[in-house]
Amino acid sequence: MDTVSGARTDAARLPIPASDGPDFDRPSIARMYDYLMGGSRHAEADREVAHHAVHAAPRIKLTIWENRKALKRIVRYLVGEGITQILDIGSGIPARGAVHSVAQAVNPAVKVVYVDIDPVAAARGVELLVDNPNGASAQGDLSEAEQVLALPEVTSMLDFSKPVALLFLNVLHFVDPVRVTAALAVFRDALAPGSYLAITHGTADQSNDGDDISKVYAEAYGFAHWRTKEELVELFGDFQLVEPGVAQLSDWRPEPSPLSGALLKGEALNCYAAVGIKAG
Repeated sequence: MDTVSGARTDAARLPIPASDGPDFDRPSIARMYDYLMGGSRHAEADREVAHHAVHAAPRIKLTIWENRKALKRIVRYLVGEGITQILDIGSGIPARGAVHSVAQAVNPAVKVVYVDIDPVAAARGVELLVDNPNGASAQGDLSEAEQVLALPEVTSMLDFSKPVALLFLNVLHFVDPVRVTAALAVFRDALAPGSYLAITHGTADQSNDGDDISKVYAEAYGFAHWRTKEELVELFGDFQLVEPGVAQLSDWRPEPSPLSGALLKGEALNCYAAVGIKAG
């Protein structure tokens, strides 16, 4: 067993499915997360970054799992509010408890589109959704909002004259803030009233671990930018935040979980979650 991911080391060395253009000598954010969650679609460069990340921030794996749990709560909330269309940008490599499986367990008619810059992530989404008429996956750069919105997989699956839920979960801190601000303005404008924007985002508000891990990520991926609570609120523009507003991952509409409580021991994680709605 691997001491970082808990995955079998032989599984970690399984061939990664072929796709257009992956560079396995350069670390990928999606593949690093896949490794830390016990997946099998990663390479040596991804595992190396993961080990550095755990050394810099020992609670990083717990944060990633809490993000996955927050994802499930957010998606169930959105579907419960009547959302039937979801665009998950920076989706990563879909794993157990992915957005489409959570949403369609509540309402099978919910349409879900995954978009990620990593070709392995996009290819895995296609593989998972091949027999799913309400799901699609494509490769795209979140900072190129117009191009993402024009992707055939997006335009054929989603109707932007009706409410859409737009997800950016644990991804925006890897993109230059100027490009994020510009892209989100385009995405928000494209959404109809009643649409939602959901974001989880790293922060250094609670401890210096955030500074340490940002150095690891910046060295590996070229950029990492943690935001304060106030800076995260600005990403929502004129969207109205739903209760409880910006909260720690485990505090966003929490569900009873004695195990999670025991692990967190009242300590904050360096990651926020928030959901906003576009008023009519």
